[in-house]
Amino acid sequence: MLNDKLAPHWNEGDRLAALRSYRILDTPPEPEFDGLVHLAARNCRAPVAMISLIDERRQWFKAEVGLGVREAPLDCSICLTAMLEPGTMIVPNLSEDPRFAHNALVAGEPRLRFYAGAGLRTPDGYPLGALCVLDYAPRDLTEDQTATLRLLAQQVMSQLNLRRAIAERDERLEVASRIEKRQSLLVRELHHRVKNTLATVQALVGATGRSAGSFEEFYRSFANRITSLAKTHNLLTEGYWQTAPLREIVLNELRPFTESRVPRFMLIGPPLELAAELAVPVGMALHELTSNAVRHGALSVPAGYIQVRWNVVETNTGRTLHLEWREFGGPPVSQPQHQGFGSTLLQRVLPMQCNADVEILYDVQGVQFQMDAPLVEQRLVPGY
Repeated sequence: MLNDKLAPHWNEGDRLAALRSYRILDTPPEPEFDGLVHLAARNCRAPVAMISLIDERRQWFKAEVGLGVREAPLDCSICLTAMLEPGTMIVPNLSEDPRFAHNALVAGEPRLRFYAGAGLRTPDGYPLGALCVLDYAPRDLTEDQTATLRLLAQQVMSQLNLRRAIAERDERLEVASRIEKRQSLLVRELHHRVKNTLATVQALVGATGRSAGSFEEFYRSFANRITSLAKTHNLLTEGYWQTAPLREIVLNELRPFTESRVPRFMLIGPPLELAAELAVPVGMALHELTSNAVRHGALSVPAGYIQVRWNVVETNTGRTLHLEWREFGGPPVSQPQHQGFGSTLLQRVLPMQCNADVEILYDVQGVQFQMDAPLVEQRLVPGY
């Protein structure tokens, strides 16, 4: 542990955060730092020199000469004391200094005797460690050697700061590149979706016009279908036109019945995101089923209710959505005499657009619809 009384202007948590911001610990040797250590050893005529960085459990050597190890425990660290000194700490004879006389590297092998270390401090004043030289015999440094050791320590910090600045610049460039690529993909996806949406609206106009008996009926049906389409698109835009949650797609149609005192529907299924290629036709299908249930089926009487159930099935070709719509408690159901837009959408459009297997049963107890459609798994636009 560090002595807080020696450094009242910083705390250990902030110091360690500053050290880690350089992302230097446990990195391989680098010529820039190796060269500075050799210069320090040569300038001070010392057999041992190192760049020592102190974390919470050890001293780690970014570069060293004459010692032969890359780290050592804190209980034998002399640099732990040196980095707290305001200037250069010089100990002519470690064995006679009560702070270090019992240090394992002094009392035992390799029996170090001399130490000189210049602290490594960040621009904000956080101590990281020291550039130090050591010898096996008591001695001292000249004024020139001491001044050069301090200058070399400043060069160590310059290299650390430059290294960090380059890494941060590269990260910013990488993030900017990812954002630019993502935006380009997003524009392409939006262009594709707009074309599909216009084609869908055009198809809705024609299909609604052919099945409507009057202008008022045409206007009402077309407006409701466009509203349903818009709700699904709102969900898609929240996911950058990529996916929409199936539960929310269903709720978009059945939400008017959520405030009923008697439950009018049940939704049973896991959280599931549908790709836009599947979300739009599924949303349209659910709108047609809901509209039919409101006019003729379970939602046309107070006691009727809907059960929507879905799950994902693993197949040899990938994952498949299995969706069921069942109506209960409504008027007796019979096979329709003519095929309107809703039936066409369910029986023809879904198989063509989604490669879906569709089955509709007009059971006397209520309409039953089920669909099996392969899920679209690949996202065009990646997440941030």
